[in-house]
Amino acid sequence: MGRGLRQGDPLSAFLFVLMAEVMNRLLLRASSMGLFQGLQVGRQGVTITHLQFADNILLFCKAKEEFLQNIEGLLLSFRSFSGLAVNYSKSGLIVFEKDESWAIEMAEKLSCKLVHLPITYLGVPLGANMRKVRSWQGVLDKVQSRLQS
Repeated sequence: MGRGLRQGDPLSAFLFVLMAEVMNRLLLRASSMGLFQGLQVGRQGVTITHLQFADNILLFCKAKEEFLQNIEGLLLSFRSFSGLAVNYSKSGLIVFEKDESWAIEMAEKLSCKLVHLPITYLGVPLGANMRKVRSWQGVLDKVQSRLQS
């Protein structure tokens, strides 16, 4: 009991899912309190603040320094009570509607990389014209190599 949970423990997965739900609720609450604004997408103008998949998360907010600072504070708070930390060296910032110097400054403040579209995220091309075959070429190459081996 004194050593806590270790990776591979049957409860680890359950606790991770529980903490992912806590992160989900924190982000929804922070957005509803105006700490940051998500992005509106689609014809219906649905607001999206984040997408979670296992231990990956995409955060969406309007390009405003205050919002980025609030999100960073939220992530630090989450770390302090959950023990789960963001690996900023594996994180990236994609900026729209701001100049390059602003984007570089924000990436430096967040200690992450500045990323430009198109990119591949979890094997899916983002920011590319999905009607063109070349946008899917990396995915097709991986599938083909797996079929050959």
